[in-house]
Amino acid sequence: MRRALVLAAAAALGAPAAALASVQQVLLPGPTPYPTPSPPLVTVAAPPTATLPFRIHASSDQHVVAGVDPDGRVVSLRALHRLLLSGTGDYLIVVSAPVLDVSPGPGSESQPGLRRGQILWAGFSSKKKLLSADATLRPGPAAPFLPMRLEAHLDGDRYTLTVTNATLTSELSFAGAASPAELARLLDLTRRDSLSGGKLTSAYVSIDGLVTARGERAQIAAPLRVEGKLRFPSAPTSVSGGTVHGRTVTFSLLLGDGRPLSRRVEVRGVRTEPLLHVEARPTVLVRSLVPPGARRWSDAVRRRPLSAAALLKRLLDARMQLVRSDQYQSFLSNPDSTGRNRTVYVYETAVPSVRRTVAGPGQGSGGSGGPLVALLALGGSVLGLGAALVAWANN
Repeated sequence: MRRALVLAAAAALGAPAAALASVQQVLLPGPTPYPTPSPPLVTVAAPPTATLPFRIHASSDQHVVAGVDPDGRVVSLRALHRLLLSGTGDYLIVVSAPVLDVSPGPGSESQPGLRRGQILWAGFSSKKKLLSADATLRPGPAAPFLPMRLEAHLDGDRYTLTVTNATLTSELSFAGAASPAELARLLDLTRRDSLSGGKLTSAYVSIDGLVTARGERAQIAAPLRVEGKLRFPSAPTSVSGGTVHGRTVTFSLLLGDGRPLSRRVEVRGVRTEPLLHVEARPTVLVRSLVPPGARRWSDAVRRRPLSAAALLKRLLDARMQLVRSDQYQSFLSNPDSTGRNRTVYVYETAVPSVRRTVAGPGQGSGGSGGPLVALLALGGSVLGLGAALVAWANN
């Protein structure tokens, strides 16, 4: 996108005055993601020359599990990547990732190959074929591109978890003279695409005269739907930002789409960190695309004057947010650029993990009154994670 915008602005600035007065058709963001930072993950390794032939299509489902330490830092990363091929023919697929190890996932009809920075698939598809890879990734290079950041802190009898949407990026954008009626039609189109949950429909906007770079960079974030569960050894006395169910605290958040990108859950009456399980899903735009005082944007502009500049800004920002959301639907790449992608991101207490207990008033650091340190059972936790992945894959 950056290159396209710069070239469009440069062409406009270098054109004769008569050309500047003419109407230009400018491509809007979407459906193809702009070359913003990952995802999908990329590595420096050079891929083979062939990938997926045009007669074979692929849909992608991914289950990304980030193991976090008591402070919320990612210390392990695992991805179950399922590609469902439809069509007949030979294929050679390269998935870039900082992969440490890979094995066939549940139901896979082929064996994945491993090269430095790449997961490889090669074979023949007859109408339909499932390729499932269970990959262990290096958390260092991959974790910065996860959609969410957690920060946890235990202080006395108060546990605080801060959940932050980490998809924020700044983008170049453009401005120009456009018709409010056309902008309203494009906003209605974008809203329908968003609510359907599919990719954006390609669209152009007519700019009368000069296309210029917008004064400030657009701040773009993918909206995230977040569901979390904190399981404590004993029942909390109170909670802010969530709901108590015995020893468990649950919370549901929307980060983005006109809402804050960071939210906090505060639990009181506990002295031990919980077992944590938080799921994040990229989602659609709703609030940002609601027309003022009407069911459709086209009706809104007929009822009262609306600023064309404000409408164009809303249109561009909304479409870039949807493109960003679409990017995070594919943590590992799908060889089919037009294929359907769905990804769920799971953050849970790492294995092995240390559950820390804070000393109460009058307790020292030594002797029987000191902090109690308990190690989680490594074997049982690993089996639990494996069972969860198998159950998800068979859904």
